[in-house]
Amino acid sequence: MVNRNYEVMLILKPDLGDQSRDEVIEKITKKIEDLEGKITSSKLWAKEKDFFYFLRGIDAEKKKYFKGYYWLIEFSLDGVKLIELKKIMKLEERLLRNLVINREEKAKLVTAA
Repeated sequence: MVNRNYEVMLILKPDLGDQSRDEVIEKITKKIEDLEGKITSSKLWAKEKDFFYFLRGIDAEKKKYFKGYYWLIEFSLDGVKLIELKKIMKLEERLLRNLVINREEKAKLVTAA
Protein backbone atom coordinates (compact mmCIF):
# COMPACT_ATOMS: atom_id res chain seq x y z
CA MET A 1 0.00 0.00 0.00
CA VAL A 2 1.52 3.28 -1.17
CA ASN A 3 -0.16 6.50 -0.17
CA ARG A 4 0.02 9.30 -2.69
CA ASN A 5 -0.79 12.96 -2.25
CA TYR A 6 -3.92 14.22 -3.98
CA GLU A 7 -6.05 17.30 -4.13
CA VAL A 8 -9.68 17.34 -5.12
CA MET A 9 -11.73 20.35 -6.10
CA LEU A 10 -15.44 19.84 -5.54
CA ILE A 11 -18.24 22.16 -6.61
CA LEU A 12 -21.35 21.85 -4.47
CA LYS A 13 -24.77 23.04 -5.58
CA PRO A 14 -25.29 26.69 -4.62
CA ASP A 15 -28.86 26.17 -3.38
CA LEU A 16 -27.86 23.80 -0.57
CA GLY A 17 -28.72 24.83 2.96
CA ASP A 18 -26.03 24.91 5.62
CA GLN A 19 -27.05 21.53 7.04
CA SER A 20 -27.07 19.79 3.65
CA ARG A 21 -23.72 21.34 2.71
CA ASP A 22 -22.22 20.21 6.04
CA GLU A 23 -23.57 16.68 5.46
CA VAL A 24 -21.76 16.45 2.10
CA ILE A 25 -18.53 17.70 3.67
CA GLU A 26 -18.86 15.21 6.54
CA LYS A 27 -19.67 12.34 4.15
CA ILE A 28 -16.63 12.91 1.89
CA THR A 29 -14.30 13.61 4.82
CA LYS A 30 -15.43 10.46 6.64
CA LYS A 31 -15.02 8.37 3.47
CA ILE A 32 -11.40 9.52 3.07
CA GLU A 33 -10.71 8.62 6.71
CA ASP A 34 -12.54 5.26 6.42
CA LEU A 35 -10.29 4.41 3.47
CA GLU A 36 -7.29 5.06 5.76
CA GLY A 37 -6.47 8.36 4.10
CA LYS A 38 -5.20 11.46 5.87
CA ILE A 39 -6.59 14.95 5.17
CA THR A 40 -3.89 17.61 5.29
CA SER A 41 -6.01 20.60 4.27
CA SER A 42 -9.67 21.38 3.72
CA LYS A 43 -11.07 24.74 2.65
CA LEU A 44 -14.61 25.69 1.67
CA TRP A 45 -14.95 28.85 -0.39
CA ALA A 46 -18.06 30.95 -0.57
CA LYS A 47 -20.12 30.77 -3.74
CA GLU A 48 -18.23 33.58 -5.40
CA LYS A 49 -16.82 31.79 -8.40
CA ASP A 50 -18.73 32.11 -11.63
CA PHE A 51 -19.08 29.15 -13.91
CA PHE A 52 -21.71 27.77 -16.23
CA TYR A 53 -23.04 24.28 -15.79
CA PHE A 54 -26.13 22.45 -17.02
CA LEU A 55 -27.34 19.64 -14.82
CA ARG A 56 -29.45 17.09 -16.64
CA GLY A 57 -31.65 14.86 -14.57
CA ILE A 58 -33.09 11.51 -15.52
CA ASP A 59 -36.19 13.22 -16.85
CA ALA A 60 -33.97 15.42 -19.11
CA GLU A 61 -35.00 18.56 -17.23
CA LYS A 62 -32.19 21.10 -17.38
CA LYS A 63 -31.21 23.21 -14.42
CA LYS A 64 -28.64 25.94 -14.88
CA TYR A 65 -26.08 26.72 -12.21
CA PHE A 66 -24.00 29.85 -12.48
CA LYS A 67 -22.32 29.66 -9.06
CA GLY A 68 -21.38 26.98 -6.60
CA TYR A 69 -19.59 26.32 -3.34
CA TYR A 70 -15.98 25.44 -4.11
CA TRP A 71 -14.31 23.02 -1.70
CA LEU A 72 -10.62 22.10 -1.94
CA ILE A 73 -9.27 19.09 -0.04
CA GLU A 74 -5.65 17.96 0.08
CA PHE A 75 -5.13 14.42 1.31
CA SER A 76 -3.00 11.30 1.07
CA LEU A 77 -4.54 7.99 0.10
CA ASP A 78 -3.63 4.66 -1.46
CA GLY A 79 -4.17 4.90 -5.23
CA VAL A 80 -6.26 1.71 -5.30
CA LYS A 81 -8.63 3.13 -2.68
CA LEU A 82 -9.00 6.35 -4.67
CA ILE A 83 -11.30 4.45 -7.04
CA GLU A 84 -13.78 3.90 -4.20
CA LEU A 85 -13.66 7.58 -3.23
CA LYS A 86 -14.34 8.61 -6.83
CA LYS A 87 -17.41 6.32 -6.91
CA ILE A 88 -18.82 7.98 -3.79
CA MET A 89 -18.27 11.46 -5.24
CA LYS A 90 -19.86 10.49 -8.55
CA LEU A 91 -22.99 9.18 -6.82
CA GLU A 92 -23.39 12.25 -4.57
CA GLU A 93 -26.20 14.27 -6.15
CA ARG A 94 -25.36 17.46 -4.25
CA LEU A 95 -22.02 17.72 -6.06
CA LEU A 96 -21.97 19.36 -9.46
CA ARG A 97 -18.38 18.59 -10.42
CA ASN A 98 -15.20 17.12 -9.00
CA LEU A 99 -11.62 16.93 -10.16
CA VAL A 100 -8.91 14.83 -8.50
CA ILE A 101 -5.27 15.68 -9.16
CA ASN A 102 -2.18 13.71 -8.15
CA ARG A 103 -0.10 16.41 -6.43
CA GLU A 104 3.18 14.61 -7.15
CA GLU A 105 2.46 14.57 -10.90
CA LYS A 106 1.37 18.21 -10.70
CA ALA A 107 4.69 19.12 -9.04
CA LYS A 108 6.63 17.36 -11.80
CA LEU A 109 4.75 19.31 -14.46
CA VAL A 110 5.36 22.64 -12.73
CA THR A 111 9.10 22.03 -12.30
CA ALA A 112 9.46 20.79 -15.89
CA ALA A 113 7.91 23.95 -17.33
